[in-house]
Amino acid sequence: LLLDGGDTWQGSATALWTNGQDMVDAALELGVNIMTGHWEFTLGDKRVKEIVEKDFKGKIDFIAQNIQTIDFSDPVFPPYVMKEMNGVPVAIIGQAFPYTPIANPRYLVPEWSFGIQEENMQKTVDAARAKGAKVVVVLSHNGMDVDLKMASRVRGIDAILGGHTHDGMPAPVIVENGGGKTLVTNAGSNSKFLGVLDFDVKEGRIQGFQYKLLPVFANFLPADAEMQALIQKIRAPYTAKLGEKLAMSEGTLYRRGNFIGSFDQLIVDALM
Repeated sequence: LLLDGGDTWQGSATALWTNGQDMVDAALELGVNIMTGHWEFTLGDKRVKEIVEKDFKGKIDFIAQNIQTIDFSDPVFPPYVMKEMNGVPVAIIGQAFPYTPIANPRYLVPEWSFGIQEENMQKTVDAARAKGAKVVVVLSHNGMDVDLKMASRVRGIDAILGGHTHDGMPAPVIVENGGGKTLVTNAGSNSKFLGVLDFDVKEGRIQGFQYKLLPVFANFLPADAEMQALIQKIRAPYTAKLGEKLAMSEGTLYRRGNFIGSFDQLIVDALM
C-alpha cells in the first residue's frame, strides 16, 4: 500500500494556478492508495470534496477519523479503510491535522470540526478490530510529538505512520501502552525518503516487522517516462510565467518555477 500523509496538493506555482489539480493528477499517476490531509484544506471544503468524490473515486481513499460536521458530528470522510494484504485484513485509519481551523483560515472549512479526537480514535481502532483487522495502522498528520503521546494512550494500534513535523526517522520509536506496543515513525517530507514497513503476520498475530527509511536520490534515478510526460503537460501552459526572472544574486538566478540554490543561500544573499 502506498500511503500519502498529506500536504500534497500545494507548494508550487502550478498547484496554486490549477487549484491543486496538478498534484491530484500526479498522485493518481504515482499510484497512491490512501491519504489523509492538512494543507489540502486550504483549497476549501468544497474543492476538497470535489477532488475526493470525483478524481479519487474508486482510486484513492481519503480518510480522517477526526473530521466531523459541526452541527450533528457526522463523519465527513470515512474514518478508516480495510485492505486485504496477502490474505491478512489490514485497517488504515486516517488522522488529519487536528489544528487545521486555527493553523489555517477558519472560513475555508466553516462547517467541519477537527481536533485530536483521542476517544474517537480508540472507538475506531476497536471497530476495525471487531471487523476482523489483524493489523491496524494509523496514517497521521498529527506531528511526531502528538503521535508519540497518542501511541501511549490508545490501545490496539500497531503502527503510526506520521507527517507534519517532517522527521526522517531511520528507525521507529516503540511506545508501550495498555494494549501492548505501537511503532511510531515518520518519513520526512517532499519525497526525500520512502518509509517502507513490512509486517510478518502468522496465525492472526504480528510476529515481527521490518522497517527501512529509503532515501530517494532523484538526480540518480531515471525519470519515469509517463510521469515526466504528465509533468511537462501540466507545466506547458505556464512555461513563460515559470521562466520569469525574479532576482539575480552573486550569479545565481531565481525563477518563479524553479529557482537555483538553497533557501539558506537566498537568505545569505539577501543579507549581503
